Amino acid sequence: PHRATYYAVKEVYGELDSIHPTDIGCYTLGLLPPISMADFVVCMGSSVSSGCGFSRATDQKVASFIGDSTFFHSGITGLVNAVHNNHKFTLVILDNHTTAMTGHQPHPGMDASPMGFDWPQISVENVVRGCGVQDVHVVKPFNVKKTIEAARAAMAYDGISVIISNEICPLFAKAIGKARKARPFQVNQDKCKNHRDCLNKLACPAMFLDGEQVKIDKNLCIGCSVCAQVCPENAITPLKD
Repeated sequence: PHRATYYAVKEVYGELDSIHPTDIGCYTLGLLPPISMADFVVCMGSSVSSGCGFSRATDQKVASFIGDSTFFHSGITGLVNAVHNNHKFTLVILDNHTTAMTGHQPHPGMDASPMGFDWPQISVENVVRGCGVQDVHVVKPFNVKKTIEAARAAMAYDGISVIISNEICPLFAKAIGKARKARPFQVNQDKCKNHRDCLNKLACPAMFLDGEQVKIDKNLCIGCSVCAQVCPENAITPLKD
C-alpha cells in the first residue's frame, strides 16, 4: 500500500522544493525511482525528529514518512516534541498493520488475534490525537483522490499535521487469510495511448513492458485499482472472467 501513498503525496509535493525524511521499514524503498519520495534515512524514529528540525531551519515544505511499527517503537517522542514546539510539517504514518520488513512480528498497533495472541490493540489515531495533534487525516490509500485531498489539506495546515494511511500489507493479509477478494486488472490495448503513467509514476511490480505495450501480470496483481485511477485514458480495467 505504500506505493499508492507515495504517489498521492508526490502529486501534491512533487513540484515543490520540499524535503522528505523517511525511516526504517519496507517503505524505505521509497528512496528508489520512480517514486523518489525519500531524501535520507538515518535511524528509527529520525523521520519525525529531523522533520521538526528542517521545518524550523528552512522555509521548505516537509513531509516525513514512518511506518506503524516504527512509530510505536520510536516515533511518538518526536511527535510530542513537534506538537509542543508547534513545528510545521506533515507526518505520514504508513499503517500496514504489521512489522512487515522483518517478518510480520506483532506490535502494539496491530490486531494480533489472527496470530493467536489475545493482546489489546492500540489505535494509531488515538495515540496521535493523544499527543495533541489537531489536524489528523485517516485515509485508505487505494482511494487516490481522497488521499491526494488529504495531502493538500495537511500541507496547507499551519502546524503539525498527520496523515494515517491505513491499509493492510498484502503479504500479511494473505498469510492470515484476509487477502483482498478482487479481480486482477488488465490494460485495454485499444484504449491505451502508451502514456505509461502507470509505469513511470507507480512502477507496480505487477506491470511490465511487452515490446512497446504495457501489460499486467494477473498472478501478481492484487486488484487494488490504483493504476486504473492513474491512467489518463481509463484504459486499465478489471480482468473479465
